[in-house]
Amino acid sequence: MACAHRVPPFPHPCRPAMQLPIHIVDAFTSEQFKGNQAAVVVLEAWLPDATLQAIATENNLSETAFLVWSDDGAAFEIRWFSPIKEIAFCGHATLASACVLFASKPGCDRLTFWAAAVGNVEATLQASGRIVMTFPRRDACPLADVPNALLEGLRTAPSVVLVNEQAYVAVYANEADVRAVQPDLARLQTLGPLDVVVTAPANPGAGYDFVSRCFWPANGGDEDPVTGSIHAALAPYWAGQLGKSVLIGHQASRRTGTLYCEVTASSVDVAGDCARYLSGTITV
Repeated sequence: MACAHRVPPFPHPCRPAMQLPIHIVDAFTSEQFKGNQAAVVVLEAWLPDATLQAIATENNLSETAFLVWSDDGAAFEIRWFSPIKEIAFCGHATLASACVLFASKPGCDRLTFWAAAVGNVEATLQASGRIVMTFPRRDACPLADVPNALLEGLRTAPSVVLVNEQAYVAVYANEADVRAVQPDLARLQTLGPLDVVVTAPANPGAGYDFVSRCFWPANGGDEDPVTGSIHAALAPYWAGQLGKSVLIGHQASRRTGTLYCEVTASSVDVAGDCARYLSGTITV
């Protein structure tokens, strides 16, 4: 029997459609619905930037990672898009990408990503299923002239302010101060393109060494659930403060996340677990 109301075909028959695989992964957690969500889209070739941004905006996650084999086949070129712009460096979406790729290639336990802002990032799959990423160090330096917008935006003055190419890093005396921060996001937005990270040593007896939160209203959203990339700065700082090279970071967002870090003279290993959430197909 013919339907009374025929639904128009999707997509429009005059427009050729592409079917693209998409995966959503909760990164830096072993539990679904925690950590930081990232979408992963593996491409055969780069699409126009406007299309990549439109997909990321439609996904409306902290980041969508797009991957293409490099010309020499030695690495995956990776690009990261928040819902509002392309991001220079993203750790959690790289972790999610490695999770997807390792699952698709049984027996593979090492791969390389390449991004313009950071060069090569090696990812290694451990026997436990945890993935280790090797980032270049991006140490943050003390900032003598602290912007008024930062102090006004945080409302509570930090003990020290540092800065690197990604973010202002506001250091507080204790974990409670970090958890209590209620930022004026409109003021922090004026500090773009830099993000704002607040951090402190962990409470005595905690199962981690330091705590952080990340606000990025100029680049993607209000508070980032887990920010792997900034640990290329946080881990070296806390290694120096605490006198240890192997540390555990805890991001105290609503979703929370755990980052296992090891600092060397030139690099920072940032490791984490992943929880797969969704695999499907998008039509563009």
